Amino acid sequence: MDNFQEDSSSEEKDIKPVFGISGTEFHIGLSDTVSSPKKWSPTSLQDGNRKSAFLPYKFYSCNTVLTNLQRGNTLAENPLPEIIEVDFHMKAGQGELSESDVIKEDVNIKDSNDLTPLHWACFYGQFNAVQLLVNYGANVNDLGSEEESPLILAAASGHHDIVRFLLNYGAEVNHVDHMCNTALMYAAKENHPHTCQELLMNGANYSLVNLNDENAHSIAVDNNSTLAQTVIENFIILQLETSTTSSPTPKDDLLPTEIASVKT
Repeated sequence: MDNFQEDSSSEEKDIKPVFGISGTEFHIGLSDTVSSPKKWSPTSLQDGNRKSAFLPYKFYSCNTVLTNLQRGNTLAENPLPEIIEVDFHMKAGQGELSESDVIKEDVNIKDSNDLTPLHWACFYGQFNAVQLLVNYGANVNDLGSEEESPLILAAASGHHDIVRFLLNYGAEVNHVDHMCNTALMYAAKENHPHTCQELLMNGANYSLVNLNDENAHSIAVDNNSTLAQTVIENFIILQLETSTTSSPTPKDDLLPTEIASVKT
């Protein structure tokens, strides 16, 4: 899993991303490759026959085209701005959907990654777009190519207001993706305490494990997500304190490492 940043007020703000790539591409993570800058050397600009740093730089004659432009001998061409077509999914991600857009489009149409406009709006935190799409019939439990739901994408980005909205409209709180990760696991990994709280208060199961045998609490600990870890531990303590003998106690569902962590 990628490194995370601590939860901040930015998770509550709408984001209008600038799409520099095709609308069919969708990556939650960041690129692993970053090119290193070239080192600049003063000697690269000097005349090779002159070694002193105090001697003038090598003289280069002006480009003929540039000289003619300065003299007015050549007509300068103003480059036309490139027109980028913004499709329905990108509009949802940018929060620029209108009611007329939604009426004339299929709200559950999928892109090349099987993501719907609702997926895009949830990931980028466009609350108004989410409301509009759901009101016009968007499926809150539709899945992408990796079985990711809109709730998972909203939770991974820390948009707890959208998480609350989706849960109120029937989103499956314990749905797992192709790696058996839940929305709570993503929120714990990215250290979004408000999102963790929303999920836990709406039935998220903190004892579920993914294919790596990790649960939400262990993911928070391993990634140093201290805020999310505190929320999960406080919720576990609350459940232990309010449990009754007539119903199964959450302690029965806890892993040994969780019980030890709560006790300490």
